[in-house]
Amino acid sequence: MLITYGHAFVVQLLLLCSVYVIYFQSTILTGLEPQKTLLKYAPADRLVVFVIDDLSAKAFFEQRCRNVPQLKKIFLHQGQVGINRMRVASKCRSAHLTLFSGRYEDYLAGLQGIASDTIFNRSTRSFAWGSAELLQHFPAVHEVYTHPPDIPGLGISSYKLDEWAFQAVRNFLRYKASKLQQLQGVVFFVQLLSLREATGFRMYQEQLIYTQRRIWTIYQRFERAFPDQRTAYLLTSDHGRPEKGYSNGSSDQDLETPFVIWGAGVAHITAGPGRSFVANELGQRLPLHILESIQLTPLMSGLLGLPTPVHNRGQLYAGLLNASMHEAHATYNNAQQLLNQAQRVLSQHRRGLLANLMPSHWLNEQLLKSYLNNANLLWRQQRFLTLTEYSGNLMPTVLQCIDYYVHYYRRGLLLASACAFLGWLLQLCGVPTASWGSLQLLLCRALLRLVMLLLLLFVLLQRVPWLTSGLLLLPPLLWARAMETNVEYRLSRHQLLSMLLALCCVVGFFFRRFIALVYLGFACYHNRCAIVQCSRSAYLWLFHVCALTALSWLPPALGYWQRNWLLVSLLITFARPFVCRSLHWASALHRRSLICNGLVLLTAALHVLFSSQARMLHLIARAYACYVFYPYYRQQGLEVVVYNLSTLYTLICTSYESLVIQLLAMELQLALRLKQEHGAGIERKSTLAMYMLLYSCYSLFVIGNIKAVDRFRFYMRFANFGCYSMLVNGALIALKLLLPVLLLLCIICANCEIAWPYRQEIFRRLLIMCNVMALVFLFHVRSGYIWWEDLVRFLHFSFVQALPFLLLLLCYLAHFMLGEHTMETPQLPKWNVHIY
Repeated sequence: MLITYGHAFVVQLLLLCSVYVIYFQSTILTGLEPQKTLLKYAPADRLVVFVIDDLSAKAFFEQRCRNVPQLKKIFLHQGQVGINRMRVASKCRSAHLTLFSGRYEDYLAGLQGIASDTIFNRSTRSFAWGSAELLQHFPAVHEVYTHPPDIPGLGISSYKLDEWAFQAVRNFLRYKASKLQQLQGVVFFVQLLSLREATGFRMYQEQLIYTQRRIWTIYQRFERAFPDQRTAYLLTSDHGRPEKGYSNGSSDQDLETPFVIWGAGVAHITAGPGRSFVANELGQRLPLHILESIQLTPLMSGLLGLPTPVHNRGQLYAGLLNASMHEAHATYNNAQQLLNQAQRVLSQHRRGLLANLMPSHWLNEQLLKSYLNNANLLWRQQRFLTLTEYSGNLMPTVLQCIDYYVHYYRRGLLLASACAFLGWLLQLCGVPTASWGSLQLLLCRALLRLVMLLLLLFVLLQRVPWLTSGLLLLPPLLWARAMETNVEYRLSRHQLLSMLLALCCVVGFFFRRFIALVYLGFACYHNRCAIVQCSRSAYLWLFHVCALTALSWLPPALGYWQRNWLLVSLLITFARPFVCRSLHWASALHRRSLICNGLVLLTAALHVLFSSQARMLHLIARAYACYVFYPYYRQQGLEVVVYNLSTLYTLICTSYESLVIQLLAMELQLALRLKQEHGAGIERKSTLAMYMLLYSCYSLFVIGNIKAVDRFRFYMRFANFGCYSMLVNGALIALKLLLPVLLLLCIICANCEIAWPYRQEIFRRLLIMCNVMALVFLFHVRSGYIWWEDLVRFLHFSFVQALPFLLLLLCYLAHFMLGEHTMETPQLPKWNVHIY
């Protein structure tokens, strides 16, 4: 029974979805209720939250807080100062949702229609000033004021973004503050954007000084509008900003932001054990508190005497409130809310009939009720210090219990997915069932059916979620399918070598230099006969291989804007056919290709030299892409196809990556030619599959890596195709990554007789190698808090899962572009002798 393309696609898709089931299901609990507050009078009636986007802790505390002289007047005499340490530096929206909800954003919760509870849902009234892009994610805010679209936001005018916000707040206080005098639980949120739009460190510093001075002014306006001394203030940031370079979302300057909290209900401590910082020129030191961003949420709720958001995972930081009763109530309410989550996950787990037979956390329902009763008793006895300590010690254990049951099936799912991969690999490699006895085969099939029946009974009795059930039942299905495979493939030495090569390619995803050494060894081993001959063409090929290997020790070319290198790439792309004598002016087809490509490259060079946004060139580049893939120009020869694809790729480049890809294409042409001259052409399908896999991976790693693609997205506006909608940009990124692979496959298809007739067998061997890689990446994927690292790991897994199908489609496209071609002998540069 042969494996069809449709069957392979379905299985690969199921295995890809297994990562979603294991790591990326939404963990937000439903059916939670806010806890009741027991205070008659809260520490503060209203809370003002200033969030300065892109304010880093380094910029705030450097040189004894020189950049915040007005704010220094506040925290020297009242309030507390600290560092808000985030686990992830992510988008502005995500950081603000974390601040007001008390949990790190669950990206899949929105797709499932689950809204995250925030402090705005619990407040009596709430008002917000900021960008419409952010505030649309807080529907519970009662009144929203967004920036008008005509306010300039870049360059020297970026301060006007903050000026608009401050003016809007002043107008609000002038006309509406009197109506809010008697209200409690009021939240004011002011988003300040000028630092995000500031370009350059000097402008960043000037904008920070301006913004903090205006915050001081607004603070005084609030104090005059509400003279009852019942207003608390919090200043923090969404994430930091490095002084220079590209942010990868995980440096200290990204993750550490300052926070200042002062006003009603906030304690002021001038000395104490632990960390401290120098606050002024006199050398005065103040305590420095280090906490996570989710810990600010229960603090804000405690200041206003409001219930903590029901999805909060933060634990209140001790010592920030000025009264033991207020701190005890805030901590107690925080613990109640976490206990409610623990009870919810326990009830979901125990609804199954087999729950008593399965492993469980030591914190059971009886203990949770006992802890809750003890806390209630301490509150009624007004033993506030004891209650604060008791609740603070209880919450870490409750959080462990919640995480235990939220990820209860993760290890089992990971094992099931690994078994599914092994069953699929067994099906691809073939099971030698023909040599088995009928009794042996019968026992194996009976055992698989028994395992299938037991798993089915388990998921039904335990009431396992349907996605989890599907993944648990997938391995026996794939293994049973493998037992029914009649085609026998023997695991040969070449298949073992291909699997070893796949494992080496896995390391290349993390270390570019390692895969460069693998490429060097692979190329030299498969052309060892040519090296022994010591011919001039062999030396030229060896020079290409060594140069390509050495390039991996240089910084990545992908994701950088280097104008001079790009101009050199445009020049060499045009001149290469003349130097190598691969195209001839006497041929009408070659002459048309030279003229067309020359005009396009000349226009691109003028764009790079004189224009940053040339829309006419963008249209020319896209029209040229249509010309390259137009069906009329089939059977135009390998060299014309290579020249057209090289020109098209150069139009999407921002540095010297085009030179590298053309060098790699020339090396592959020379290598295949040398093998043909020595009568050792590629005859094994496994060898050809290894060529396709290694050269496809190396075409990416020799110029960069997966992370560099995001940097390229930033510099796309400088490329000749332009930067417009998200859909167009995504298509250009895909074209950027796939064009080198298509170029290499055109060379392989034109020089290897077995590439097209045996494409199904080559596809099967590619599936084997890519699934070996995916099995390794399966254990590397994580669902943590650093979203960028999680995304890169998932992209690694997705890339190798989709790679066989991408190579198959590109092989079809290469065959289509080449037509019914005859194998061509690539021309060497004119300084080489012609070898017959």
